[in-house]
Order: sequence, then C-alpha cells, then structure tokens
Amino acid sequence: MNYKLLLVAPAILLLTNCKSKAQNEATNSDGMVTIALNKETKIPGSKIDLEFNQVSEDSRCPVDVTCVWEGIAIVNLKASNGSETKNIQLATKDFEPKNTKKSTNFDGYKISLIDVKPYPGGKPEAKSITLKYEKE
Repeated sequence: MNYKLLLVAPAILLLTNCKSKAQNEATNSDGMVTIALNKETKIPGSKIDLEFNQVSEDSRCPVDVTCVWEGIAIVNLKASNGSETKNIQLATKDFEPKNTKKSTNFDGYKISLIDVKPYPGGKPEAKSITLKYEKE
C-alpha cells in the first residue's frame, strides 16, 4: 500500500479548501461587492483593495417602527491601489449637515454605499456593507 499517498492526501484536501482574499467576500458581476467588518476585498479587474473598518454612526429608524426621519448610517473604509491609500467615509444618503456623501471617486471608479447590515432592530447578523462600483 502506498503510505505516502495516505499522508499527503489530507494535506492536499486542506489546501484546496482554503479561501483566498477574493473568495472571502461576495462579489457579483453586476458591480456589487459585500465586505464584512475588518475584512477587505478587491474590485474585480482593478488594483483597488477596499477594507471595511467601522460603522461610525447608525441612526436609521428600527425595523417595524414609524419614524419622522429615516436616519442615516455612516461607515469608514480604506481604499488602496498599491501606490495611493485613501480613508473614505460613506453614508446611506448624501447628508450635508454631517458633510457625508453616498458615493466617492477613487482611481477611476465611482464607489457607492448601497446597504449596511445589520439593520437596527432587525435579525442579529454580522456587520457588513454592500458597495456598488462603476468604472468612470
């Protein structure tokens, strides 16, 4: 019996099950990417890495509550293209009193905040953001 094969096979199986950075986060062909808190992902076909660092504010109206104002979520992320790094603050909507925008431009791409999870009062889930990216 070939004992070397029995020793090497489990190692091969473990290595083929590892996830790369790109596989660690959800990316779609429709220009959307979802990033978990303190994780990073790459915009497909670009040099841009995006890292989700923090939800700095979340005053959105809780689920099943009627509010006078819908509220706003503000997130901090870092964008890098290898030669330039930019700290970015995006919000669920443009909101001049807090000087926040829903979108920003970086290295030829427009990056927009689409969703922040979990939603206040909603089901418990890990913090994540969904971004839309468009080549300019």
